[in-house]
Amino acid sequence: MGQATSTEHDGSKRDEVISAGDSLMEYFNERCLKQISTAELISFKSNIPEDKELNDAVEVADIIRMYHIPKDNVLLVSVFVNMFHILANFPLLQDSYEKITFKTLLKATLLLVKERGIRYTDWKKYDDLKVLFISLALEKNTKAEPLADSSVLFNNSDWKNIIRSYNVNNVSDLTVSAKNLLQLLAFLLALSRKSVLKNAKIDDDLLTESFEEFKAEALVFIRTMNPDIVSISDCLYSSITFEQFSSTIHNVAPNLLNPLKMLVEHVFYMERDLVDADVLQHIEDPSKIINEHELAQLATFFPKEIVFSRFQKLYVGRESGFSMRSFQSKVFKWMAPTILFLEGMRIRDEQDEEGDSYEVKNPRYRSFLHEYGKLKQQDQHLDAVSKKKRKVLFAVYIREPWKVSNKDLFGDSSTKIIQLHPRQEIFNADPFKTGNVYFNTIGGGIGIGSSQPLIKPSGKKYFPGNVSLTVDSSLEFGVFRHLGPGGMFKPGCLLSERGEERKSFEYRFIIQDVEVWGCGGEEELEEQVKQWQWEEAEAKRRQKINLKSMGEDRALLEMAGLVGQNQSGGSV
Repeated sequence: MGQATSTEHDGSKRDEVISAGDSLMEYFNERCLKQISTAELISFKSNIPEDKELNDAVEVADIIRMYHIPKDNVLLVSVFVNMFHILANFPLLQDSYEKITFKTLLKATLLLVKERGIRYTDWKKYDDLKVLFISLALEKNTKAEPLADSSVLFNNSDWKNIIRSYNVNNVSDLTVSAKNLLQLLAFLLALSRKSVLKNAKIDDDLLTESFEEFKAEALVFIRTMNPDIVSISDCLYSSITFEQFSSTIHNVAPNLLNPLKMLVEHVFYMERDLVDADVLQHIEDPSKIINEHELAQLATFFPKEIVFSRFQKLYVGRESGFSMRSFQSKVFKWMAPTILFLEGMRIRDEQDEEGDSYEVKNPRYRSFLHEYGKLKQQDQHLDAVSKKKRKVLFAVYIREPWKVSNKDLFGDSSTKIIQLHPRQEIFNADPFKTGNVYFNTIGGGIGIGSSQPLIKPSGKKYFPGNVSLTVDSSLEFGVFRHLGPGGMFKPGCLLSERGEERKSFEYRFIIQDVEVWGCGGEEELEEQVKQWQWEEAEAKRRQKINLKSMGEDRALLEMAGLVGQNQSGGSV
């Protein structure tokens, strides 16, 4: 689109364009009020300052208070303010520069929640993820002039085309600052356990105190999006594209943004309708691996009822000893789903300063490689992150109870291998192949995605699958291997999305921690879901009761700002 000329005729045309644009903005500003219930509108008004009306300008302090943002985190505050500023100008996300009002905060809430956004825009293909990305990528720090020849965009009869273009030429050309996104994701991870319900109370002080601790988990997702980012310092000069952003969320972290949706709908509840977060089951005895931070990461792909309900510690190697016997005695009595965690340090093939490799220096590892057989050097395609970050962390979700399987395999199509560090990736079991786990007590160790090892008096030989995780019988060494399709597990979800499903690599690591945690049984999980649903439904019911007790309809409508109070000014 070209810039305006200085002719009188063009100046007149510019005035018409702006007028039409204002009319379109007014239409969508008013339309947002029709998308929420009277109870929600009254609750929203109870959350804004008493001396403010819906059409009044929003101050930064209002955003900090209403959305529980740590006030000392200047960068995070600026991310939220800019995001709301962009959304406040919907549908002219790029071309309009109107200030944020409390009414347009309502509009932002609708746009950030997919179901509400579909109704608000009257478009079944509305993409809330794309709108969020645009609101993070664009900046409205300075006043800019609308483009003159964009009159077709400002034509009220063509507003559906404006929405479907999101008022940007090409979303794939936009990028989001990695350092900004890191702050936002750390905040959402810190918030995830505190916003499992839309009407859960949020302790601002506790949220502020714990925020910094979630940056390490947030960095995992930044690395997952952009493989060139290794450390937090890399975020200062790096960016994320929409393809990287959306493919990560869709494939390996579908729940990552749920806390944001919960947070913006939080303003639809009065203070008296909020409930304590004791509806959550707290971890009574956290471990080195499982704590609030790791639970937040697990919740990005597991249903919340799995990780935020009963999560029972069954076996921790550091406490009970690293042995198959100890593992068996602690885990095998649990008759519900479990998650096995393996953490370790990747073994490098490079020689040390003395010219020796780990294989030369450690005879037990040398013996293990004789039995396992490492990947040929020409087939080892590790990326920059994997080469530089030695720590690895894997989780394995197994729905069936554990059992000794020296000949056969157990495990069904719900078994998953999840890489949690240095980036996140998910490997799903092939639904057409039966059995994918063994627990071999005659020297075979633990295998996920592999055939049983061959064990003879003369020696042992492993048969790793194309996508597999293998642990030796002493729980000392582990190997994750990825060769592509054809095994008991499918290639990585994100690797497949990026066309790298045949990429070959393996992580050989010294095991530092082995833990197994039990998830609640199906009946317990169903009860937890019902409890959360009841808590939210009860809040809605109380809202209706409160409305009925307010007296005459006129008083109710005035409180909602729908009649009276000089509507052309400070109220709707």
